[in-house]
Amino acid sequence: MSRNNRLIKRKVIATFAFLGFVFVGCTSYIPQSQVIPKEDLARYNPKNFSVESNLSTTHRYVKNEDDWIIKAILYEQSGNFKVSNAYYKKLYQATNRDEYLLKELKTALYSGVSSQNISKLEEYITVHPKDVIAKRLLLSSYLYSKQYKKAQKSSQSLLLDSKEPVDFELSANSYIFTKEYSKGIELLSKAYLRTKNENILLKITTILVNYMGKVSDATNRLEEHRLSQGCSERVCTQLIDIYVQQNKISKLQSIYEELYTSTNKEVYAEKTIESFVYARDYQGAINFLKTKYKNDEMLYALYVDGKDFKNANKLSQKLIETTKEPKWYAESAMALYESSVDKNDKAMLSEVVKRFEKAIEKGIENTVYLNYYGYTLIDKDIDVAKGITIIKKTLEEQPDNSYYLDSLAWGEYKLNHCDEAFKLMKKVVDIEGLGEEEIREHWNIINQNCKK
Repeated sequence: MSRNNRLIKRKVIATFAFLGFVFVGCTSYIPQSQVIPKEDLARYNPKNFSVESNLSTTHRYVKNEDDWIIKAILYEQSGNFKVSNAYYKKLYQATNRDEYLLKELKTALYSGVSSQNISKLEEYITVHPKDVIAKRLLLSSYLYSKQYKKAQKSSQSLLLDSKEPVDFELSANSYIFTKEYSKGIELLSKAYLRTKNENILLKITTILVNYMGKVSDATNRLEEHRLSQGCSERVCTQLIDIYVQQNKISKLQSIYEELYTSTNKEVYAEKTIESFVYARDYQGAINFLKTKYKNDEMLYALYVDGKDFKNANKLSQKLIETTKEPKWYAESAMALYESSVDKNDKAMLSEVVKRFEKAIEKGIENTVYLNYYGYTLIDKDIDVAKGITIIKKTLEEQPDNSYYLDSLAWGEYKLNHCDEAFKLMKKVVDIEGLGEEEIREHWNIINQNCKK
C-alpha cells in the first residue's frame, strides 16, 4: 500500500487536543462575604491603642487589657483569627470600646465564626453614619449570616458614601446570593471599570456564562479586555474554553500565540501549532516554528505531513547529529525515498538501504520503520527474502495489522507463493476493503495471476 498514505502516517500532532482546559461551564462563581480590606495592624500597639481612636463613649479600666491587646494583635498578625477574635470579644465585653467592637466583628469574619455583636454594630453605625469601614463590616456580616435583604439595604447605604471598587464588588454579592444576577453584574461592572481588574472581569463572565446563559456578552467582555489590557493566562484560557465549547477553533490560534509570547510556556507553542494544523495551514505552522518556537522534531513532522520530503530529508540529517537517536536514520531513509523523483534510482535505493541498516544496527525496533524497509526490499526487488523476514518480525508484534499483512502478501507473491499470497491478501481485503488504490492493485494482480 502507498508508503505516503499508509506506511509513514505517524504525525507528532496526532489529534487536535484542545481539552487541556476546563470549560467555564464546569466552574462556578461563589460570592464571598469576607471581603473586608485588611488594615495596617502595626498601628495597633499597646502604647497608643487607647488614644488611637475617638470612637469610644465609655471606657472601663481592665487590669489585663494591655496583655489581651498584645495577644489579640499577635494572633491576628499570624493569621490565627479565631483566637484573635476571642481576645477582641473579651476586650469589648470588658471595656465596651467601639474599636474592640469593630475588630471583633472583623476577625469573626476572617475566622468564619458568627459574631453576636451585629446588633451592636447597627447601633454604632446609627451614631456614625459615615464610617465606611463599619458599613463594610455590617454588610459582610449580613452576608455571612445569610440576611440577604438586610445586606442589600446595607449595600445601598454603603454606596451612598463610597465609590470604591471593593464596595461595588462587596455589594454585588448581596444580589448574587439572591440570584438577582443582572443587578450583581451591574455593580461588578462598576468595580471593573474603575480598576480593569481581571479577577472582577472573570467573576462577571463566569456569572454571564454559567447562570445567565449570555455567552456572547461574556465573550465580548473578555475580547475587549484582551484588546485593551492584554491577554493574561486566566483571561485567555477562559476565552479558549468558550471557543472550544462553541467549536470556534479558528479563534484559538492567535490566542495561543499571544499566550506563548507573553508566558514563553511550551504548552502554548504546541497548541499554536495544533491550531495551524487543524486549519491545514502547514506553512503558517512551519513559519511559526522557524521564527518563534524552535522545535526541529515538530518541524520535521510538519514537513512530512505537508509532503515536503525534500526539506524533511535535510532536517533528518541535522536531527541525526543533534539527537543521536537511531530512529532518525530510519526517518531519513524514508524521507530520502519519498523526496526522490525516480523511485527506481539505484543510487538512491542503495542509500535508503544503507540508512535503514544503520538504524537496525543501532537497535531500532519500531514496526513502522521495519515494515517500510521490508516493503521497499520486496517492492523494488532488492532482496525479497530478507524483506519477508523483516515483515514477519513486525507481524510477531502486530499479527493482525493489515498494512503489514499486505506487505507480506506482496513478498510471497514475488516469490511465486501464490496460495500464501492469496490467503494473506484476502485477509487484507476483508479488513480494509478495496477503497485504497494500492490494496486494489495488489489484490487484482495476486487474484488474477494466482488463478492462472
